[in-house]
Amino acid sequence: MDIKDTVHLPKTSFPMRASLGDNEPKQIAAWQDEKLYEKLLAHNAQGPKFVFHDGPPYANGSIHQGHFLNKILKDLVVKFHLMSGHLTDFVPGWDCHGLPIERQVDKQLGAKKRELSPGAFRRACRKYAEEQIDVQRREFMRLGVFARWLDPYTTMAFRYEGQIVRELAKFARAGALYRRKRPVHWCFSDVTALAEAEVEYADKTSPSIYVRFPLVGEHNGWGLAIWTTTPWTIPANLAITANPDLQYVAYALPDRGVAVVAKDLLHAFLRDCAPDELAQPSEAAGDDLVAEAKKLGATLRHPERVLRTLQGSELSGWKYRHPLIARESPVVLGAHATAETGTGLVHTAPGHGEDDFHMGLQYGLPIFAPVDGHGRFTDEVAIDGLSGVKVFDANPKIVELLAAGGALLNKGGKAFEIRHSYPHCWRCKNPVIFRATDQWWIGLDKELDLPGRGRTTIRKAALVAIDEIEAHHGFIPAWGKERINSVGLDVIDVSLVAPPPR
Repeated sequence: MDIKDTVHLPKTSFPMRASLGDNEPKQIAAWQDEKLYEKLLAHNAQGPKFVFHDGPPYANGSIHQGHFLNKILKDLVVKFHLMSGHLTDFVPGWDCHGLPIERQVDKQLGAKKRELSPGAFRRACRKYAEEQIDVQRREFMRLGVFARWLDPYTTMAFRYEGQIVRELAKFARAGALYRRKRPVHWCFSDVTALAEAEVEYADKTSPSIYVRFPLVGEHNGWGLAIWTTTPWTIPANLAITANPDLQYVAYALPDRGVAVVAKDLLHAFLRDCAPDELAQPSEAAGDDLVAEAKKLGATLRHPERVLRTLQGSELSGWKYRHPLIARESPVVLGAHATAETGTGLVHTAPGHGEDDFHMGLQYGLPIFAPVDGHGRFTDEVAIDGLSGVKVFDANPKIVELLAAGGALLNKGGKAFEIRHSYPHCWRCKNPVIFRATDQWWIGLDKELDLPGRGRTTIRKAALVAIDEIEAHHGFIPAWGKERINSVGLDVIDVSLVAPPPR
């Protein structure tokens, strides 16, 4: 007997195969021909509105599983409200500007791109984006998503771009639009700035060095010890930040002069730079420095080499000399200098870090970044042999110069290696750098006449609007409000402009 004859199957006139590959397109076409979505909107025209603002997908290639999950979940929400009697006029859109499209067009054009003017290249990018919108629209419609697919908004529509210009003009007239250098995540492989959302973190091996910056004036003979994993930023150093609430000590290192470090980090500093200065706890006893060191299994062999204890606020205004460049710079005060790692003194390069940038603004320091878009040092670096060298390739050379000048404090005079989490570009997966570039910004704290809000600032208006949303519906995620309320966030990128009203 054939096994299939032993299986009891239901008797039905329906075909055993769904033939979805044939029937799905027919069903989608029938919905389109019947204008089903438009009829549902007309039916609910007098109902309460449910407005769904969809973050537009990027017009670049066929949709993938991320698109499936994103669009189907959103469609469930929209359809639920549609079936509940709400007017849910969902207008889809596409993001049509940016590097991914340019890279694809680059590949298509090959060597021919060198013959194109900037305008011709942009027209090629527009044509490519139009093609990708058609591809993705067909695929989204195949998912059964209800939307005004034949009447979308696109960021490259002239009407949309014109509205952006008009909105920017309002900010410019109010004095809120300005151009300023600010450090951003910069991918020198793709030669572009990255938004925070475009940065991924992955492990990277970096050099780990302690550097002595010699003090001048009344503290001549002493030096400030800093720790960094980015030696390539040392040429851009314009300040050293101390914490006014921390205590610091001046420790006499044999043959290397006096080094100033945070009191709570002295034992860790000596472990990495002068381990012979440490003894086992049983070998010595003494003051609070010794007691603190005992907690970590080591104590000072020569407590008398602690020459002085200082409050961080006392360091304000001290001057030091750069170890590689004929330049004097100040000690400044900032809460981001902590006793968690390093020395409690932060090497500060305003053109290569967020905290450093704010120190630069506070103390009137130049926002200095002698690095071009390809990650190479420019002539401004002012150190022989570094101009034109890529920053990561320059690390060994800078360490060598520091060692030759007696500024490298690491044990043995060589850089250590450290494996740590480091920002990478989401596209090319290469490490990125912090680099100050000239950009256009809109100030959050400039008073403006805002529609419906009167005379106020963007920050205040946004926080009031968030409170209103919280009161009625809740605001998610909470950290979004906290970030807008942060005093460190004083500007927004000019690309954050709302689409024009329909």
